[in-house]
Amino acid sequence: MSSTTSPKLIGLCAFFFLASALITLSLRSSHYSNHWPALASESSLRQRPGPAHRPSKVAFATFLAGTAADNDEAAVNDNDNGYYLGARVLAYQLLHSPTVGTNSSIPFLVLVTEDVSERKRKRLTLDGATVVVVDKLVAEWVHPGADRWRDVLAKLRLFELTSYAKICFIDADTLVTKRLDGVFYDEATMLQMTLSNPAELKDDEAPLPRSFMFASKPDAWGYEHAYPPVPPESDYLNCGFFVFTPSKELFAYYMSLLAIKDRFNPTFPEQNLLNYAHRKEGNMPWSHLWYGWNMNWPTVKDLEGGAASFHAKYWSDDPTHDPVLKAMWREQRVEMESFQRGRDSMRGLKGSP
Repeated sequence: MSSTTSPKLIGLCAFFFLASALITLSLRSSHYSNHWPALASESSLRQRPGPAHRPSKVAFATFLAGTAADNDEAAVNDNDNGYYLGARVLAYQLLHSPTVGTNSSIPFLVLVTEDVSERKRKRLTLDGATVVVVDKLVAEWVHPGADRWRDVLAKLRLFELTSYAKICFIDADTLVTKRLDGVFYDEATMLQMTLSNPAELKDDEAPLPRSFMFASKPDAWGYEHAYPPVPPESDYLNCGFFVFTPSKELFAYYMSLLAIKDRFNPTFPEQNLLNYAHRKEGNMPWSHLWYGWNMNWPTVKDLEGGAASFHAKYWSDDPTHDPVLKAMWREQRVEMESFQRGRDSMRGLKGSP
């Protein structure tokens, strides 16, 4: 009798072995798919305290206030308004630039006060921005250090836009040299539980929200700063670049601060209100974003070090500005105007943008 094994028997055994392995793998995969999401959700709730369901939208945003020249009937060159021009250049950089524009279809909001002309609003919309008209916020005791800051408190209206999970605010006077989409994944932008230090609770202020997210960059305090920054970094945040989660409760808290005379120094109205609300010793301390997302008082060494955006009024003739960065912004302006002229021509629109 032959001792050799039948090839048919070997094939049959191999078939049953592979079938058994596939069934086992399927069952194990099913087991983990049923259980792993629950574990991930619990971990997420520990790391990001607050409501289990959040809206998923994010947005970039800037702010534009009206000026005395905002008259739809007047024959003026709107681009003579630096902040308006800056907002247009920023829209181009974030939405259309082939090198630094968003690759995630992230919208760009431009908050405008009601006295910004219809002509400017229309142009910003044609440029691709989402224009949001808001009411001004005023308090009789608030006297800003410069006339151009008289309406900046209206920036706080952004906190009412609760259909967005996160908003990155960028001042209009900003040069962007790297894509900024990643800022929404910065670890500083995770939702935080509000603390409960009784010494920092004030009877004359509105209740604090149960959770919040506010992340920013400290002020560089001059052109001689180090890059990368030398720790410890300042606890005074600069409002030219920050990321937050909109919240009606947080907005109500800010409004209660605005109603209390001298609760914060009004020289830089919205900046000092936010510095008080999110002071490090308080119950809603602000978080530090990665230092390279944005630099104020910027120089070419920040660019060479890898910073992504630079906060300065490069439309002006300020001789202290870094000449390399100023030239780059002005190139972006030329790119923007050429790009928008092309788009207008395709739309059948006449006139220079």
